[in-house]
Amino acid sequence: MKYILSALFLLLSSVGYAAADTRDEIEHLMEVTDSLHGAGRTDSAALVGARAIELSHELGDPTLIIGTHANQGVYLRSLGKVNEALASYDAALAIATSEQFRDNPDAEAIEQIASLYINLAVLDLDMQHKDDAVKHAELSGEWIARGDDPALKSMIYGAAGSVLTGCGELEKALGFQKLAYDNAMQTDNADAAFRAAAYTMLIADRLGDKAEADSQRERCAALMPRIESMMTLLAYYQIECSICLKNGDNAGAVQWFDKILALDGIDNLPFVKFDCYNNLHMAQAAIGDYRDAYNTLLKGNELRDSLWEQEKSETLRELTVKYETKETQLALAQSEARRARTLMWLFAAVGLLLAAIVVFIVYAGRQRRRRMQREIEFANLRADIGRQLTQQYVEGLENERQRMSRELHDGVCNDLLAIRRNVSNGGSAENAVSLLDACRESVRRISHELMPPEFAYATLDEVVKFLVAKQAEANAGTISFKYESAAADADWHDVPDDIALEVYRIIQEAVGNAVRHSGATEIMVRMSLDGNTLSAEIKDNGTYKSGSRKGLGIDSIRRRAASINGHVALETSPGGGSSVSLTVKTA
Repeated sequence: MKYILSALFLLLSSVGYAAADTRDEIEHLMEVTDSLHGAGRTDSAALVGARAIELSHELGDPTLIIGTHANQGVYLRSLGKVNEALASYDAALAIATSEQFRDNPDAEAIEQIASLYINLAVLDLDMQHKDDAVKHAELSGEWIARGDDPALKSMIYGAAGSVLTGCGELEKALGFQKLAYDNAMQTDNADAAFRAAAYTMLIADRLGDKAEADSQRERCAALMPRIESMMTLLAYYQIECSICLKNGDNAGAVQWFDKILALDGIDNLPFVKFDCYNNLHMAQAAIGDYRDAYNTLLKGNELRDSLWEQEKSETLRELTVKYETKETQLALAQSEARRARTLMWLFAAVGLLLAAIVVFIVYAGRQRRRRMQREIEFANLRADIGRQLTQQYVEGLENERQRMSRELHDGVCNDLLAIRRNVSNGGSAENAVSLLDACRESVRRISHELMPPEFAYATLDEVVKFLVAKQAEANAGTISFKYESAAADADWHDVPDDIALEVYRIIQEAVGNAVRHSGATEIMVRMSLDGNTLSAEIKDNGTYKSGSRKGLGIDSIRRRAASINGHVALETSPGGGSSVSLTVKTA
């Protein structure tokens, strides 16, 4: 691969040198990089882009320097080289922010600077630097406003609106999407105008402006006959589904899901289709269509099995965690929708009771019995699916165990044998140290792979929150759970995996003790992260039998705390109630 890229670079360079004008050569190289990036050969695009940057500096044209550095930043960011991408963007900004260039830019320079700022905004959002993302998105809008190309304006305004939406700046995002729509209509670009109207509708709905949302929906309906892009229609249908689910309109959501599944080419997007099935069966169950919900769940299970067979055991683990996380999110969304529907039916019930109280009671009694029967049937069917998924997951774990066995035998054991031979043959100390380092690195990597899969996708705060939510669901009606967390001067992502795992196990043990042995009716879990100090507290209002508290896992808790240099304190009140407190340094 290295020789192919070198040959490609020499070929493109020779074409450039054959050109009479260096500017033409730079523009040619930039076209080649765009083509390579669009074809997925981003590494080759970055290689050619480096040559374009070198020539732009030799020519000394500030507009071309900004353009080549901005494009190179996109390629490097796509390759995961964030620091190098930032350096390239910084080189472009050094020129774009100079007084002489800023005061007298031409049309091409304006477009290059606007594109530079929107690329920076996207990178900031990816890195969760939302304040910087908002600032760069607004600067991009300010610069493109000085241009005269409505097609480019529509694209920049739309991208800036999407970044601001991701940052929670909905009012600002709404303004940019409206500008994107107006400029798209100037060039009669139906797809761009349709997308802008759809995202404006979504933002207006989130802001509670129903009139504006309905107005944008009418615009989408007018443009719909001219839309041929499947991806554009898919984005619109997904937005409508999101609005319906947010507003508790499960019947409407089912209709939009059906339209998504009827799109030509949806089979080429199996993960989108799988996600659609996961949401659709919950919406069908919410409106009482349990048979359809069961059939949809079966389809989702079949699609999941086909995807499962294409992936190796590690991908299987990732898909299981993502599926469980999605199920949790859907359960929370369904709970909110159920509360909204309850309020609506309460108002409707008042009118019905005034009209025909006796008929309503008889009808309600019959419907309740029928609904309970359908729910029992659906629960039994879903339990069967759960058992099938559990069996497949266990098979995946067995494959993972065999892989780990091979890793230990072929990797660590061979490294130890090499160390023994080196010592026996009187090898050098430097060679022995190198072998030991390699062995230690293998053991460290395997130990990280043994971490619970949840920690690959979520922070300690999110995993503990999910644990408390599952306990609350399992003990609904008997025990009230509450969870609080705060990170004052740090991010939960900063907690090392080994410490996060032990803290999670300690909280899991303490909560389990309170549920099983204390007879508590209230359990509180609180965590805080202040700098490099992590604190956790588990409190309950239960009463343990005299002398039994020490045997309820407290020794295990103390051993785990000692393994991470943490401190555990246990307090029990004479009148009932106890707490387990943990303090540990994360660095």
